[in-house]
Amino acid sequence: MRIPRRRCGRLSLSAGFTLVELLVVIAIIGVLVALLLPAVQAARESARRTTCVNQLKELTLGGMNHEGSLRHFPTGGWGWNWVGDADRGFGQKQPGGWIYNILPYIEQKAKHDMPKDGNPDLDSPAQLEGARLMLIDPVGIIYCPTRRNGKFVNSGKIIRFANNSAVNPVEARGFVGRSDYAANAGDVSIGGGQGGPGGLTSTYLWLTTTKTGLLKDDLEGREISGISFQRSEIAIKHITDGTTHTYFAGEKYLDPRGYEDGKDTGDNETWCTGHNNDNFRTTASRPSMDGVNPDNPNDAENGTIFGSAHATIWNASYCDGHVESLSYDIDPIVHKNRGNRHDGNVASP
Repeated sequence: MRIPRRRCGRLSLSAGFTLVELLVVIAIIGVLVALLLPAVQAARESARRTTCVNQLKELTLGGMNHEGSLRHFPTGGWGWNWVGDADRGFGQKQPGGWIYNILPYIEQKAKHDMPKDGNPDLDSPAQLEGARLMLIDPVGIIYCPTRRNGKFVNSGKIIRFANNSAVNPVEARGFVGRSDYAANAGDVSIGGGQGGPGGLTSTYLWLTTTKTGLLKDDLEGREISGISFQRSEIAIKHITDGTTHTYFAGEKYLDPRGYEDGKDTGDNETWCTGHNNDNFRTTASRPSMDGVNPDNPNDAENGTIFGSAHATIWNASYCDGHVESLSYDIDPIVHKNRGNRHDGNVASP
């Protein structure tokens, strides 16, 4: 005879979480994210700094190749009112700035030749259009990835060619490229130039009288001490302090409020203009992190100093091609000496 099995009662348990357990899990996840996020951000910033160093290195090698080919580092051009003209070659007759002049030496010859018609004394419509297209389409290595990336609203300035033809790179809704890197223009703030009445070359009031920067009408006979400045042609032989001790270029200080709108006075022109504080800086005052008041606030407001968007360092390159990440607390005397190619002071920072 078959005896039926007795069924044992079982308690049915729920597979879900209680509210308290769920809150505990969420809290743990939040703590883990809080712990990991700074590390992730630090890793990203480290990668951005590396990119910045590599870009500055590439620009500097372009300057060195320029010197090797033409026997002088890229000229600083004429002033903020002028843009590069491919028909005018290199050196004192070239109105464009240092970045424009190294384009053929960083594999950007096609962009360098966009403002070109074969006649240095004629600014044809096609050449002016080429200049406009060049201004609104900069090379990608002139932006620090920590700070920004892309094209920016133009300040409305009219840019001129060597023969006084106007190039309007933008309309009210247009954009242009601006650089985050500046050439070393020396250890004294001397300003820039936009041209004489009407911007004509025949009435241009040059700051200097020689290729090595002898200041006009200076009773002490002083020279601009940097590597690239208005109408400069500085060769390695002029760097008597040694190429390993003299800045070639570096990151520039900016007011974060003007990153995108072009209202910062040190960032309101284009990447191809001649000598001005947009593309040239000096070591007269110590570098500063963006938005942090430096030793001389007026220098920051006028856009004359080096600096960067990085939290603890700024990057500078030297005339031998190497790049260093330097502290904002660098000795101001050492920093000043690094901007002077021939002062005899070569102490290491």
